[in-house]
Amino acid sequence: MTDLSPITNYLCEAIDTAANNIEVISNGLDMACQAITDSLLNDRKVIICGNGYAAPIAALLTTSLMHQQEFERPSLPAINIAIDSTTISAIAKDGNYHNVYAKQLRAMGQQGDTLIAISVDGNCSNIVQAIQTAHEKNIHVVTLCGMSRGKISAVIQHPDVELSMSCKSMSRATESLLLASNALVHHIESQLFGAPA
Repeated sequence: MTDLSPITNYLCEAIDTAANNIEVISNGLDMACQAITDSLLNDRKVIICGNGYAAPIAALLTTSLMHQQEFERPSLPAINIAIDSTTISAIAKDGNYHNVYAKQLRAMGQQGDTLIAISVDGNCSNIVQAIQTAHEKNIHVVTLCGMSRGKISAVIQHPDVELSMSCKSMSRATESLLLASNALVHHIESQLFGAPA
């Protein structure tokens, strides 16, 4: 048997990491989906944030909820508070970057909404502040973290939903976060609109 090429080895590592995180993802998705669908069925919204490499995943998740993933269906109310660079830079300039999500959440978050916070390493201070603000406002919290537990895990409370994956690199973590977010949308669509399982 010949040795695998570097690219084949890279792809095999990606598949192995995904397989190793399937149990974490599937166990958390039912609870995450329940929190989100409860918000949506009670005329509340989903508020999403993510930093760095997690920011485009937050954007894709928002788009998939607002538009669709696999089939045409009604739009779901989702807001990405990580996308407005003007607001974020103004808050950061006048105060503290730690509050860029918390301040927006205080302004637009309502009791019964769901916050989905996405982080590659689980140590983002501005997401920690957003979670604490969500608790103050009785907003459901769902976290997706690609690496081992960090500062975000320290502020999780019952009944928050935490999906914390055990990835060892940035690329593996972002791939796992994307897999989890796509699976989450699929599950939400299935629950609300009867999408094929």
